Amino acid sequence: MNMFKKSARSEAKGVNPPWFKSPAAYWAFRIAPALFIIGFIFWFFFLHPYITTDDARVAATLVRLAPQGKGGRVVALAVTEGSVVKRDAVVAELDHSTAAAQLLRTAARYRYTQSERSRAQTLYKQGNLAARDMERAVSEAGVAEAEAKLAQIDVDNTYLKSPVDGIVVQKPAEVGNIAEPGQTVVSIVDIDNAWVAANIEETAVRLVKPGQSVKISIDEGGTLEGEVLEVRAAAASSFSLIPSDNAAGNFIKLVQRIPIKIALKPHPGKQLRLGQSVYVKIRIH
Repeated sequence: MNMFKKSARSEAKGVNPPWFKSPAAYWAFRIAPALFIIGFIFWFFFLHPYITTDDARVAATLVRLAPQGKGGRVVALAVTEGSVVKRDAVVAELDHSTAAAQLLRTAARYRYTQSERSRAQTLYKQGNLAARDMERAVSEAGVAEAEAKLAQIDVDNTYLKSPVDGIVVQKPAEVGNIAEPGQTVVSIVDIDNAWVAANIEETAVRLVKPGQSVKISIDEGGTLEGEVLEVRAAAASSFSLIPSDNAAGNFIKLVQRIPIKIALKPHPGKQLRLGQSVYVKIRIH
């Protein structure tokens, strides 16, 4: 109060007081230390122990079912996009009339060669058959058995089965389409075993270790918990389809990002989506 009185008297006399004696400086000296202490507490407890990034998304095993060996016409589809499927469930059928006929033919030949081999073995033991003829009968039986197995595989391949428990996320084929070998008919994602793929700047990744706890915020809404599972030993740019050629003279230093894998803890009742964006907060201290 005395300082204010002195300032008032100085102003009354026409003399401006020093800046550090002004009312604004008085309150600044009072408030600045408090703000500094509050800021330091916030940094120490809420920023210092964590590394954060929004360059992260939900990842999971994506299975694309396609014909193997031979293509065929799609005759049945047991799923639609969004369908929940179980492991080994048939999700699509291709025309198997040709493969089934081939199986019948090879099965008949297999049965015939088996009987011929049995008869040859009996004659050989009795001394009524040459060793060369015996070997031929055994060889023909083996070839017929292999052909029958291959025919059975061709029939099995006309039934496309899910190798995982998951959700159908894409069904580009329709009944009546011709599916060529390797052409995707149904795509299934194993979302129950999803993880988070994040990229951390190389200047901070040295602080990230497997086993550290992670808090995950989903852009769609909700939070998850997890832990660092793996820190990759290569930068994400190393897997670029068209890597930059620094020898061309257009080099610009950029902070690289190192991919990490975050395992998710059980999250019952929370439906995740492949590729959705998340924000991760890794506790490093």
